Amino acid sequence: MGGELIELEKNAGYQAILTYLQEYTRKIRDIQEKYALSNREIMSPRLIDNPKLTQEELAALADLKLRLDAIINEVAARVEKHRGISYEEYTQRYELNAYDRLRVNSLVSSVRDINKSIQKIKFTVENFSRCNRYIINELDQCLDQGDVSKGRLLVLGNILLIYELANYMINFLQDFRLDGIDEILDLSQKEVAKIDAAMQTLQKLKTDADAPEIDPKVKDRVLANLRDREESLASFRQEWDKYLSGVEDVQTKVGSLKDKIPTLQLIRDNAQNQLDFYEIVKLFGIMMVAEAVRQNLETIESVALPLDELELISLPPHRVQKLMGLSQEAGTIQIG
Repeated sequence: MGGELIELEKNAGYQAILTYLQEYTRKIRDIQEKYALSNREIMSPRLIDNPKLTQEELAALADLKLRLDAIINEVAARVEKHRGISYEEYTQRYELNAYDRLRVNSLVSSVRDINKSIQKIKFTVENFSRCNRYIINELDQCLDQGDVSKGRLLVLGNILLIYELANYMINFLQDFRLDGIDEILDLSQKEVAKIDAAMQTLQKLKTDADAPEIDPKVKDRVLANLRDREESLASFRQEWDKYLSGVEDVQTKVGSLKDKIPTLQLIRDNAQNQLDFYEIVKLFGIMMVAEAVRQNLETIESVALPLDELELISLPPHRVQKLMGLSQEAGTIQIG
């Protein structure tokens, strides 16, 4: 049942992101048309800094961005909720008291936060990829049906999607850290500190047991107890170290995704180049209009050029002096 609910949540998230991308593309196209912006000027880093945009337009773009973040966070939380595992059986089996249950709940909460962080990455990439496939399929249908206008919007949407996804993931990964990891590390350190403290006390008891005034039979029994306890404490410490190593391994593997940033930058820059190319493609349309204009030009043979009428005004000294507002006398003054 949980798997079905997860798929429903992912599908709902996919539809929400697809709607977001369609709205975002239309908004960008309208802004580009309104301000006659080039393709490079409509990419998000430059667009939000463009002084031509009104506060309302900037607010609308910011709202779209917030909606995208909200969709991703909401789906990640819902997926993890449906994946949720009950630990009540373990709590009852090991007869944990209220204090112990608080410690367990802290661990469970932290692990769920970590999983939500991982779900954000997976959901973002999977659904942007799914949306892109939809756009490409729609484009093929539009071209088959001759719907050029919608086809152009889809091409723009495809380029914006690739660029914005790569840019989003670059920013996301640069600052990314698993939620919940700090809480687990803090709890682990406290538990390990308790084991270390118990081990130190145990070593002191060993020393005390070696005192000459201690009854030999009691000494042997106590030392046997201490050895058993020491072995168990060492085992507990080993288990905590193994647990902590596992958690840190997850952080390391997720952190290694930052190695993908150069690849994402290449994908983003390739999308930018595609956008530049798409603008050049439009030159064909401009050329067709220019050709229509050219065909309406008169042929040069039919144009009479009265070159003899192209006479320059004569500017002798007296005329220049009058143009300069100088009298005849003033014009003869020597300077220097």
